[in-house]
Amino acid sequence: MTKTHRTRLSKIALSVAIALATLPALAQNTTSAVGGRITGVDGKPAGGAQVTILHAESGSVNTTVTDADGRYSARGLRVGGPYTITITKAGVTEKREGVFLQLAETASVDARLGGAAQAVETIVVTGQNIGSDKFSSTAMGAGTSIGRAELDAFASIQRNLQDYARIDPRVSQTDKERGEVSVGGQNNRYNSITIDGVAINDTFGLEANNLPTLKQPISIDAIQAVQVNVSNYDVTQKGYTGANVNAVTKSGTNSLKGSVLYVYRDDKWVGQRYNRGNDTYFDAPAFDETTIGFTLGGPIIKDKLFFFATYEDQKSTRNAPAFGPIGDPKTNVGITSSAISSTQAIATSRYNFDIGSSAIPSGTQLLSKDALLKLDWNINAQHRANFRYTKSEETNPIFNNIFNTSLSLSSHWYNQTKTLETLVGQWFGDWTPNFSTEFRLSNRQYNSEPKNNTTSPVVRLEFTGPLPTGTPAGVATGTRSLFFGTEQFRHFNAIDTKTVDGYLGAVWTRGEHELKFAGDYSQNKVFNAFVPNSNGNYTFNCQNSSATYTYTFGAINCATATAAQIEAAVLENFSRGRPSTYFVQVPLPGKTLSDGLANFTLKSYGSAVQDTWTVNKNLTLTYGLRVDATAINDKPGTNAAAAAPLVAGNPTTGVRQSGGFGRDNTNTIDGDVLIQPRVGFNYTFDSTRPMQLRGGFGLFQGAAANVWLSNAFTNPGVAITTVGCGGANAACPTAGGIFTANPATQPTFPGNIPAATVDFLQNGLSQPSVWKANLGFEHELPWWGIVAGIEYLYTKT
Repeated sequence: MTKTHRTRLSKIALSVAIALATLPALAQNTTSAVGGRITGVDGKPAGGAQVTILHAESGSVNTTVTDADGRYSARGLRVGGPYTITITKAGVTEKREGVFLQLAETASVDARLGGAAQAVETIVVTGQNIGSDKFSSTAMGAGTSIGRAELDAFASIQRNLQDYARIDPRVSQTDKERGEVSVGGQNNRYNSITIDGVAINDTFGLEANNLPTLKQPISIDAIQAVQVNVSNYDVTQKGYTGANVNAVTKSGTNSLKGSVLYVYRDDKWVGQRYNRGNDTYFDAPAFDETTIGFTLGGPIIKDKLFFFATYEDQKSTRNAPAFGPIGDPKTNVGITSSAISSTQAIATSRYNFDIGSSAIPSGTQLLSKDALLKLDWNINAQHRANFRYTKSEETNPIFNNIFNTSLSLSSHWYNQTKTLETLVGQWFGDWTPNFSTEFRLSNRQYNSEPKNNTTSPVVRLEFTGPLPTGTPAGVATGTRSLFFGTEQFRHFNAIDTKTVDGYLGAVWTRGEHELKFAGDYSQNKVFNAFVPNSNGNYTFNCQNSSATYTYTFGAINCATATAAQIEAAVLENFSRGRPSTYFVQVPLPGKTLSDGLANFTLKSYGSAVQDTWTVNKNLTLTYGLRVDATAINDKPGTNAAAAAPLVAGNPTTGVRQSGGFGRDNTNTIDGDVLIQPRVGFNYTFDSTRPMQLRGGFGLFQGAAANVWLSNAFTNPGVAITTVGCGGANAACPTAGGIFTANPATQPTFPGNIPAATVDFLQNGLSQPSVWKANLGFEHELPWWGIVAGIEYLYTKT
């Protein structure tokens, strides 16, 4: 707030400067704060004044006392409001009502006690990002704050935090279908999404939308406020190099309140899609999607104990495939219905193998349910606590390998099931008027596992050459594939993570300095079973050669044969069990498939210290240091052959290079330590209308997707290898069949064991980190509270 503003407000008995920044300030992460300086009528500090902060809807009361410099601070407050702030000393009482607080930001309330009696003026700050609400002495970094007013007013098709985060112009949607966003050009998986201070990211790293489920696991109707941190220099910020989308959930109040919701969408409400290849537009696949839910909150014990609950249920058919065989009303793929029925007949009669059909079962839907229960407890005027439990369940039908050149049958499909349970507890304590603490502990369990329609090898029939007679115009040419049997990557596949997070922070106010100390701990136990093709993988085609092959119907050249001849040849090869390629993953001698699993624990330790110095009425500085350390106590299986030195060959004599790679495959990021300095400033100009210059720089460590780290554990090269025929191996036998539908009796081939795949982590590899710096300027224009601003953001990876 400018000097001119202060002069204008000093004409009333209580002069108050409330500045809520739309830009991330010194984060409390899950709460809000209020503070300021109280002076007497003579302008001298009013030490010993009692400041009472009342949250009107819940009756929560915080009481503090100003220090010798007249300063006070109250932290750990509920986001929102309205608040009533009452200041009393020597029989003089002043009050301010209708104050609203934004997430992770500090409202500055300076007061002058005494003087002539004046009518009480009410200043209401609704959290809307307009006018001088953008100005705050602690606004330094780049980002955006979004209050409940914006959440209620703005549309969100997906009803998730990413939609609202795009209000910030630095957030770009890089894949609409997958809900993928990039911030400042960073990898989409380098963002962090936290709710109530706990990351709800996909803890393994496979999902493009940063979430463990397709639908956000906590209803957007349960969210009170959102903050997009791009370069927040507070030392408690961690785990991202793109952005942290930070949200806090609603709480119950003394009034019983609730809501119900119903959302419906279908393909008629969706615009046409664009085909870049032929520059045409086409209608979106038919779908319908329904979401129902409710919220309910209220008191258990008035002014003391409150509850808030939500439930949401979504059903969607929009992942059903839009392709079918020739003659199907769906978009045609160049495979005949007769080829599919013949394949079904061969599989049943020859192999007793039910490969299913191409018909989508009636009622197939994505099913998603999530529930939340939160309790808030006003222990006393100095201590508050809350507890939150959430559970999400999702079943997503996957129709794999169905597109313009490929079809699959129902034995190839599966349901991806996911569950996520989170328990969070927080405790806020005001031990003295100048010292407060926050403690948070959370537990998160995530499981993702496919429910396959069958347990069998995967089979691919390849139809090459010309399209069948009667194929409609516009059908894709080239090789067309028909898949059935268990999808190759789901033969032995499951993900399970168990994550424990802890945080302890303290704030100590010493005159013009606010000192912050923090420590955090995260333990993520990762279990990943990923052994593709362990049931066997077969491909049947027309041999894909210019050579002539003889079938029961005659000799043909696969390179020049008709579509009917190629179809007959492929079906005969399948009937004889004569694949063109076959491979299977098998354990090495003395090992089992379970030895190829990733099962490790990743631990992260963080500590931080920071000082916020109010140099004078115009300038505020913050400077601090954060240290992050990583530990992995487990190691991949040692591969001595890969660690052996590489022996160079001699192309002149034809001697090939041999030996290993000279690399240690047991290397991990254990012991990785990063020191992260951070500095920020805000300068408020003495001007008629608010004007500020702000900025800073700092180092930020992110978190790599755990799937990348797990590959060294799943592929050490000493547990599992691939055997087979065709392709780079010796040709598959042409006399007699080798195909079997029984996954337990897949054929193996005698001879030398082939070299196994080995994954390495480069020695010295660290978690991703970036330097960020920004410089911003804002000025309130004379018209309707409009603020003009310009900002420069620099990121060095």
